[in-house]
Parts: sequence; C-alpha cells; structure tokens
Amino acid sequence: MKYSTLCIFTPTGRTYTFRNVEIVCDNETALQFNYVAMSDNKVKIATFPKSTLCGWSVTKVEVKPLPA
Repeated sequence: MKYSTLCIFTPTGRTYTFRNVEIVCDNETALQFNYVAMSDNKVKIATFPKSTLCGWSVTKVEVKPLPA
C-alpha cells in the first residue's frame, strides 16, 4: 500500500516522519517500508521492530480525477 506520509511514534516520545511511502511488510513483529529520503531524494528501505513502536499513522495518496 502506498502513502504520502507515514509517522512513527516511539514510547520515548519521538516521532519519525517519512514521505512517499510504500509498506512492504506489516506483520506481527516488524513494519518495513520503502520511502524517498528528504536528505538525498533516494529511495531507501526502513525496518522497525514493532516492539519499539507505540503507534503509527498514515496519510493516503490522494488521486485527483482528470478534468473532463
């Protein structure tokens, strides 16, 4: 599934924000996704063990209809 934004929240109060995200693995133990890095505009992959997260939120990619 593709999202425009993924925010990850940790138990220590930190928030990590990723843009242009595609989740590739969401199972009982890990959340893994591809994202476009803001620092160098390259596609990268990140893996977070779910035991280190207290939650996450996503913003869906909005598809705008073409004008008629």
